[in-house]
Amino acid sequence: MASITTALVAHFLQSQFDGSVSDVSLIGSGMFSQAFSFTLDRQSFIIRLNACQEDFQKDAFAYQQFTSSKLPISRVIQSGRFNELYYFAITERCIGVTLNDMEPQEIEQVLPKLFDTLLAIHTLDSSDYPGWGLTDASGQGRFASWQSYLLSFYNQKFPFTWKQLIQDTFMEQEIYDKALAIILKDLEFCSSGKYWVHGDFGFGNVISDRQQITGVLDWAELLLGDYVYDIAYLEFWSEDICYKQQWQHWAKDKEIDLSLCYFEERLRCYMLHIGLKGLAIAAIRNDPEDYVQVRARIQKILDVDRSTLF
Repeated sequence: MASITTALVAHFLQSQFDGSVSDVSLIGSGMFSQAFSFTLDRQSFIIRLNACQEDFQKDAFAYQQFTSSKLPISRVIQSGRFNELYYFAITERCIGVTLNDMEPQEIEQVLPKLFDTLLAIHTLDSSDYPGWGLTDASGQGRFASWQSYLLSFYNQKFPFTWKQLIQDTFMEQEIYDKALAIILKDLEFCSSGKYWVHGDFGFGNVISDRQQITGVLDWAELLLGDYVYDIAYLEFWSEDICYKQQWQHWAKDKEIDLSLCYFEERLRCYMLHIGLKGLAIAAIRNDPEDYVQVRARIQKILDVDRSTLF
């Protein structure tokens, strides 16, 4: 998103709270949003700006439906229009830092707590919510089945077709064909159980005080589907920690009662799905550096799969 200055945000907050705001500071900027911290009446808050109002509506839904002592979610205390381009949401600030701001050894210390938090998401009751895949602001899935969602590669912020990408960008037909072939092969192993799936868990969206998980943020990618997708997301994007192996050890110790049949096939399917989505976004955004990095991750999965054939 286009950068918004701290001065502009401070002016907006002053107008909202009668001039009693202080210490406005940029704390993060991503593809779709910016986040600023500020102080109001000696309490710390976060204001986030985003062009997609539904993202904030899904945060509010998650807080209302999911928050508990096992699953800390920041309360959205105010939201609305920031200007003609962006919406805002103000939330309470969680104590701690994101996983991205922690050293690998620090993350490994809190992995059991991280997986406990993930389990709290995956064991929430989803039976009253129809549909599958990416949800809307009321928690309803947009697709008739989990498999149809996966094959759609639906992206609410970057609509595209593979034919268009391959024709008009540096997206490569060969890597798409190879990854899709394995996804199609593995689809039959994908679980028919419906779970709540965060869809963007970890990294910049989990807060920790280095002992506990103190906040789970950004529910924009909330899904109804196979919980293994969240583990695949951690594994695909991690550079320093083998989340798959760590999660398996944790699940064995905990004697987790979740469907583990065909775990490897499901994990591979979802990692390739995540990877192809990442390639599409990089191609749409004309970001060759990101494209090369994501492609390398996909190729590593393809090389492992190929090695099992011999």
